[in-house]
Amino acid sequence: MDEMVKNQQTYLLSCWLPSGTFRLAPKNDQINPYFTNLALISLVRLMEWEPVRSHIDWYLHHVNEDGYVNDYRLDATTEVDTGKADSEDSYHATLFSLLAEMIRANGETDWIEPRKDELVVLLQAVARLQQKDGLTWAKRSYRVKYLMDNCEVARGFEDAAYVFSMLGDDSSAEEASNRATRCRAGIHSMYSGLRKSYAIYDRSFPGWRKWYPDVTSQAFPILYQMTRSDEDVILYEKITQAFPHFNTFQTGDLYPWMAMGECARLMGDWRRVDSMLATANELYIFGPRSPYWLIHESGRYVELSLQCR
Repeated sequence: MDEMVKNQQTYLLSCWLPSGTFRLAPKNDQINPYFTNLALISLVRLMEWEPVRSHIDWYLHHVNEDGYVNDYRLDATTEVDTGKADSEDSYHATLFSLLAEMIRANGETDWIEPRKDELVVLLQAVARLQQKDGLTWAKRSYRVKYLMDNCEVARGFEDAAYVFSMLGDDSSAEEASNRATRCRAGIHSMYSGLRKSYAIYDRSFPGWRKWYPDVTSQAFPILYQMTRSDEDVILYEKITQAFPHFNTFQTGDLYPWMAMGECARLMGDWRRVDSMLATANELYIFGPRSPYWLIHESGRYVELSLQCR
């Protein structure tokens, strides 16, 4: 195994808590279930089954009476419910994607079978957020249809369909599949041929000088493979014209956004992928921006490194 992959595997595992979930960084007191879902796909790639399974168990155990999961903070060793989450649609969607990756990787479903009903609760919670146009609100209390969230949701519904089919729940699998199709159609309706871009949310289109959320949002249809015909080529060209040095983190944002490296990989831009990995070492892993290196960034780094290898 590559030395830096080992380094980041150790980093990720150092964030694993006795309760089963992960903190955002080794000395960080925040627990963000969404970022953890994204981060742990890298541990699936590394066949670290137990930490992934323990987080999924933790997640299902922390679904509240409304059917959603909040962020937590550590008070010494006590996990305290913050009473809020950044979104309600993406949290469950990315949990389904993590679970699907786990099942695809090792084929084991016995451990999750007894919790099928709990997974149905998650599916229905996201379903309640989905509107007639196929798009989901970020939260019940925040009725905004974000492009980024919906790309994760469309993929999450597809992955939920796979999970339920593997668990023999054909009706839930069919519902998830139908909802995925509707969400994809909703995402496609956000594209403007005139502007050659997607709405960031509702009918608000990106300003190409603003990195987040404007330009980063345009990578998500590529990242989650939601684009049609040549949209991905057009979008990536606009991204690289607007921020030609995003691979060396010259974006005006202190966070690395390693997801943009995955976008570059999907577009075959290996020069930027290699450069991003090398610069991440210098600037984040061993450098002055280490406080901004969180588990989901580490996870993307591992995935990209394994692809490069």
